[in-house]
Amino acid sequence: MTVLVALAFAGPGDPRPAPPARAASVVHSLDAPGLTAAARARVAKRAAARREAARHAEARRLRRSTTVRGALRRAWLSRAISRRRYESLRRTWWRAEQAVRRLGGTRRAELASVLAIAERLARARVLTASRLEPVFLTIRRNREFWTTRPLPAPRARVSFRGDPLVFEYYAGRGLAIQPLASFGRANALAASCVRTGARHRCRPAALRRLLDRMVAMGSERGGFLAWEHFFSFGSGAPPWISAMTQATGAQALARGGRALAAGRGARYTRAARRALGAFDAPPPLGVAVGARYAMYSFAPDLRVLNGELQTLIGLRDVARITGSGRARRMFDRAEPAARRALRGFDTGAWSLYSADGKESTLGYHRLVAGFLGGLCRRTGAPAYCAAGRRFERYVREPPRMHVRALRKARVRQRATIRFTLSKVSDVMLEVRDRRGRVTLSRGLRALPHGRHNVAWMPRRSGRHRLRIVAIGPAETRGVLRRTLTVRAAAQR
Repeated sequence: MTVLVALAFAGPGDPRPAPPARAASVVHSLDAPGLTAAARARVAKRAAARREAARHAEARRLRRSTTVRGALRRAWLSRAISRRRYESLRRTWWRAEQAVRRLGGTRRAELASVLAIAERLARARVLTASRLEPVFLTIRRNREFWTTRPLPAPRARVSFRGDPLVFEYYAGRGLAIQPLASFGRANALAASCVRTGARHRCRPAALRRLLDRMVAMGSERGGFLAWEHFFSFGSGAPPWISAMTQATGAQALARGGRALAAGRGARYTRAARRALGAFDAPPPLGVAVGARYAMYSFAPDLRVLNGELQTLIGLRDVARITGSGRARRMFDRAEPAARRALRGFDTGAWSLYSADGKESTLGYHRLVAGFLGGLCRRTGAPAYCAAGRRFERYVREPPRMHVRALRKARVRQRATIRFTLSKVSDVMLEVRDRRGRVTLSRGLRALPHGRHNVAWMPRRSGRHRLRIVAIGPAETRGVLRRTLTVRAAAQR
């Protein structure tokens, strides 16, 4: 009886394995009459060794491969994935390619962009075995979505039946796993299991299922566990990571470990500790930038307030829940820099989203206020407590305006109305003459805080009434009224 087992059939486009040397003679030897059991065992052992050598030789050759199929075969030959998993991933890739050929328009473009990302990873030789799970799940979910569901709105959150992961639609880049939102869901589930009261219903099975999925979606990145993003964003090419996501992931795993201590809690706690490596490695591998942590590994100089605060909260919670001295040192390293930076993000009427001066939306402003409150409760630091109260007050306050005096305005000569605005607002500016006729009407959307100019060509002399209405992000309304005096045209 033949004991040789052939290497798996290589599909179209796959590099074929080299046949084991002297295979025919080995088979003949095993079938030879009078061969003792010991001799048969020795022959079989030599045959197995030759097959294993052939497997390793092909795996080494495939290290130079720049194709998705080559990356899959390399992972199987190196035993990083099973034969069954290898075949499953090949089918996923083939079905997605077939779907792209059948689809048209937006659906074709979105699914093709997801496949192109996998191809770029393979060309860069970074489509490693640990990245196959998140990359190919993304491909499979995109194929399912674009072949069956209605077109979504940009940044829409999407889920699939039986899968607790959250996906988000990025126009032109397809659906992507949203690890931050998924970990946010895990945090909520874990919180329900450690709090008491009728409103908090613990769902341990749902929590375990979600945390298991998120651990499986993690990649090995420079020796630590990372939840990578596999799409281009800003100036960043995949795979990139975020300090905010890493810290929130570790926080959710630590909370889950405590809530499920009687079951798989220790596994989740170990995963939380493994994720901390990102905070020791500098960009672009990790997120450690001196005494703070980068929002994005590809943009170490960008500072985003909500991201820095959420990162600190995550690290503080990991240190408290797991007793990790490493997490505590990481928190202590970056916390002073965040506290010192608070004033730079405070305009006196609203918050800045990033250090480049862009103001927060209402959602991000409230998010920052909530994070400040969270750090106030955790640390008792007056800077966080006071800033949190100020930011909450800003939501209730209407925009403030000031108009500079209009000097030497004359009929049929260009004049400039100069005013300042305290916070980002929608502005309506109107000027009426003494008879109530409108001589200027301007609507300005999302006008940022600071100084602004509006040109005006008065047609009549005398007094005019200026009215500026500003509606802030929280729909608070500020109104300013002034009288403008226009002189007659100069005599020639």
